[in-house]
Amino acid sequence: MQVRNKKLLGMLACASALSGIGVVASTQVPTISNNLTAQAAKTSVAARQYGVDVASYQSSDVSSFANAGGQFAIVKVSQGTTYRNPKASSQISSAISNNMMPMAYHFATFGANASAAVAEANYAISSAKALGLPNNSYIACDWETGSGNNVNGAKAANTNAILAFMKQVKQAGYQPLLYSGAYLLRNNINTGSITSQFPNSLWVASYATMGRIDNPDFNYFPSMDGIAIWQFTDNWRGLNVDGNITLLPLSYNSTSTQAPVTATTTNNSNSSFAEQAKPTNNNTTTSSSSEVKTAKTVMHKAYIYDKNGNRVGNSAIGAYRTITVLGGVVQINGKNHYKIGDNQYVALGNVDGTLRTLGRNAYVYNNKGQRVYVPTLRKGSSVKTYGTRVHINGKSYYRINKNRYVKVGNF
Repeated sequence: MQVRNKKLLGMLACASALSGIGVVASTQVPTISNNLTAQAAKTSVAARQYGVDVASYQSSDVSSFANAGGQFAIVKVSQGTTYRNPKASSQISSAISNNMMPMAYHFATFGANASAAVAEANYAISSAKALGLPNNSYIACDWETGSGNNVNGAKAANTNAILAFMKQVKQAGYQPLLYSGAYLLRNNINTGSITSQFPNSLWVASYATMGRIDNPDFNYFPSMDGIAIWQFTDNWRGLNVDGNITLLPLSYNSTSTQAPVTATTTNNSNSSFAEQAKPTNNNTTTSSSSEVKTAKTVMHKAYIYDKNGNRVGNSAIGAYRTITVLGGVVQINGKNHYKIGDNQYVALGNVDGTLRTLGRNAYVYNNKGQRVYVPTLRKGSSVKTYGTRVHINGKSYYRINKNRYVKVGNF
């Protein structure tokens, strides 16, 4: 969540322009003292509750986010071994006074260096204590591109360094989380090793589109095992703050532990993300009831494969059909797939797309080659494309969403 480095996380699930919906809460807020000493009024949040993460770029007073429906605030406390957020103490106090559960995060600069990770963890812990974070609350390791953090080390080394950080946090009496973008989590970190030691400890960033988003679109939920929190926008309800939503209940007290390994799924408003959505095609079959289920939209015609990578007949799921993904990402012959039924898989790229970086500013077009007047996609932005190149009026395009295309030459 390093400001302006988010595009490097590979967060965008698509690049269509979506307008925000819902009512924006008033931004008129009362004055709050920076010297609050009250104990946290909220020590738990249920599944599917909104929250924000803040740094020195946001106000010391977080009441506007609480008024908008925020139930928790994750405050940046430190970075490296020399920086502390000068507003963190006030932000934590403000969160407590506004009945928001306080948590913290540390921006990592240790890359793949485990010994440096331990040093940074110790600094994050001392910072959190000094800035008023309650004991046994959560401290997240924010591991992403930016500020000298090298994400290009070997996956095993990256993972070991992150684990070293998280172990120090745990030993100090806090609950560790790992924050990063979906792309880095899938490609640069062995998340299975992380969640085997710290179940449901992932905080993943993945945006459906750039700009304001009021409520998350679950068609773009980045399915993978172990997610506790989803950051779905960097402009929640027009408040210019990251918007997050919980996948599982989170809590802390003198005896609390890491989030439960198994999510509870119900049909009420407090159910987890993993709703029991039914597939709308005849190509999927039921599977183990213990697998997390997530509804997703197929963005490009998807053939069905078995666990060995062999195509199952000639049937395919058409674009824009809804499917139910069972569990997280599955690798078959070195390629990422989603499980949709017993011994039935579809290529992840046909659902989540392929991440590409724009080499220049890009306009968006429809399937007739006519420009669609939505915000211009900026050079350097990460965009998901679906399927192979298509030709419209003699020019090559990549599809980025339903009836939305960008010229190949812009990448």
